Amino acid sequence: MMTKTQTRAPRTTAFAIRVVDAFAAILMILLTSPLLAYAMLRSAATHSHTFESVFISGPNNSVIALYQFTYAGHFKSLPMLLNLLKGDISLLGSKIEFAFDAKQACHQTDKNYAINPGITSIEQINSATGLSFEAAHRSLNKAHSSVVNYISALVRALFVLIITGIFMPKTKRTTATISVFGIALDNWTMTDLLSDLQQQCQSDTPSVMKQYSFVNADCLNISMKNEAYRQCLQQSGRVFADGMGVRLACLTKGHALKDNLNGTDMFPRLCQLAAEQQLSIFLLGGADGVAIDAASNMQKIYPDLKIAGTHSGYFNMSNKHADNTNNKEPNNGENKAVVDCINQSQADILLVAMGAPLQEKWLKENKHQLNCHVGIGVGGLFDFYSNRIKRAPLWLRQMGMEWTYRLLQEPSRMWQRYIIGNPRFLRRVWNENRQLRKMQPTQSQKVKAKTNTHYTPNFDAKRANARRAAHNLGRRLNRGTKRMLDISVSVTLLTLLMPLFILISICIRIESKGAVLFYQTRAGRHNQPFTMWKLRSMYQDAEQRLAMITTDNEMQGGVLFKMKRDPRITLIGKFIRKASIDELPQLWNVLKGDMSLVGPRPALLSEVKQYSQHDRNRLLVKPGITCIWQVSGRSNIPFEQQVELDIDYIYQQSITADVWLLIKTIPAVLFARGAY
Repeated sequence: MMTKTQTRAPRTTAFAIRVVDAFAAILMILLTSPLLAYAMLRSAATHSHTFESVFISGPNNSVIALYQFTYAGHFKSLPMLLNLLKGDISLLGSKIEFAFDAKQACHQTDKNYAINPGITSIEQINSATGLSFEAAHRSLNKAHSSVVNYISALVRALFVLIITGIFMPKTKRTTATISVFGIALDNWTMTDLLSDLQQQCQSDTPSVMKQYSFVNADCLNISMKNEAYRQCLQQSGRVFADGMGVRLACLTKGHALKDNLNGTDMFPRLCQLAAEQQLSIFLLGGADGVAIDAASNMQKIYPDLKIAGTHSGYFNMSNKHADNTNNKEPNNGENKAVVDCINQSQADILLVAMGAPLQEKWLKENKHQLNCHVGIGVGGLFDFYSNRIKRAPLWLRQMGMEWTYRLLQEPSRMWQRYIIGNPRFLRRVWNENRQLRKMQPTQSQKVKAKTNTHYTPNFDAKRANARRAAHNLGRRLNRGTKRMLDISVSVTLLTLLMPLFILISICIRIESKGAVLFYQTRAGRHNQPFTMWKLRSMYQDAEQRLAMITTDNEMQGGVLFKMKRDPRITLIGKFIRKASIDELPQLWNVLKGDMSLVGPRPALLSEVKQYSQHDRNRLLVKPGITCIWQVSGRSNIPFEQQVELDIDYIYQQSITADVWLLIKTIPAVLFARGAY
């Protein structure tokens, strides 16, 4: 079994890789500095916080806070360059996996990776080229084994991401089939393919052998000229795409293939599955001894693998019956002997390696006589696993360039297939896409003429984001201007009213001993407690007397306590309350930032406990010295109406409204309406 644990590179190598990452981070920060500045301003204008952190799983069960901007849009992830500079992440590392709760992240993963998460990962490269089934940790360990390997892996990653990302449209991976030249390609993963093979082999329902086919760019080129082969592919149970050429063709159609599926990659995994599930395989094809050697090599790896039989691909297949459409058995003794040999072996899976289009035609002609569950055309697979031909290394396959290796191995045989065939294939794909685009407007008009029930208006995301940004910017400017108004007015009034403060303080001390100033803990913005100051208007034992007169509350609603003839209030207290002079020390709270000049009146913490969920909306902003209900009747207004007036102010607040309320406060104080 393969292990997922990654090993740490030697210290000198790790330090050298760290230097490469740091240098790249500095260079990218310098190059993207205009974009960083733009994104920072946009994030600051549209959100209360410029930066935010997302938590990802780090090496050895650690947690890393990954920086990003708060707005959703382009360049949101640029701040992760700071993580790269710090050494939290690498240019190429393990796959980033989010830890939704930083405190519990270590308990949510059983990984023990010693390599940092990477901006790019081997999994990302493999996914882009359809090799998700390959063991990514081996390639990652090799990449981190030396600086040369690390840089070469980065170059591969850059090449793959440019080819499959920047120059291709946004793609979908959810499409079940993708049509190329009228042939439906099944968009499956390697896991899907193996699961389906197992299901077919373990099915108790007798049926005709199911035929599977793999096609690359050369196969699809052949299908455009060979109608018999084309029909074989169209009538196959499943057709799977192989190679970078077909992958790019699907991308140009707006769809991405999940995995790059071919017989060579499938074979070792199929052998493992067959060994585990006690399935048998028959190998048909190749020169004499090739299939035997391939079977022997795989049985060394999987001792429980059952090879039902082997046979070379050189026998009289009765090609004169290639166009037989009546599914009649070919009248050829040698071909019948091969079919009988396969049937007598009781093989579950038949692999035919004769090359396209011969293998697909043979399977189609003989599938009604074969007792196997599945027959698959696998091309030159046996040559690779018999060690007669060396396969391209994984790093070259990760770039989608395996064909270049085959061209170098056999240039005289392969030059026409790749040098001429690949451009021809891409040209045919381009022509097909152009024809489809011409047909789309006509089809769209027909659909729209029939019905418009599925019509949805276009959503202009840029316009919506611009309006949201303007709105948020206006709110921030309003808050800044409001704070400047609070500071300037509070400083001015505190200075001008100092003589009045001194006079009132003397009067308070003459009538009642004790502190001149009275303070209480009140609920501020978001119910945060703060100390609010007032000139004392009651006797020292006012709080103790409150319990005795609670039943005499004249304020509707039961939340606030108010009495017109409150026995706890002193003579000077009645005057300063009537004139609202007792509230003037709250200018100090305004200067400190606990309160604002205009806003809902600050409530006692005991009162907030009695608030309903709706009442708590008045705690969304800073409390104020005056507000709408203060200038509209004060204590004569029931509590429920006070709440509604406060909430109305919150949703309509502006500097103009604040100035107007301050002006209206003057006559309200002078006439003392509702003050007691």
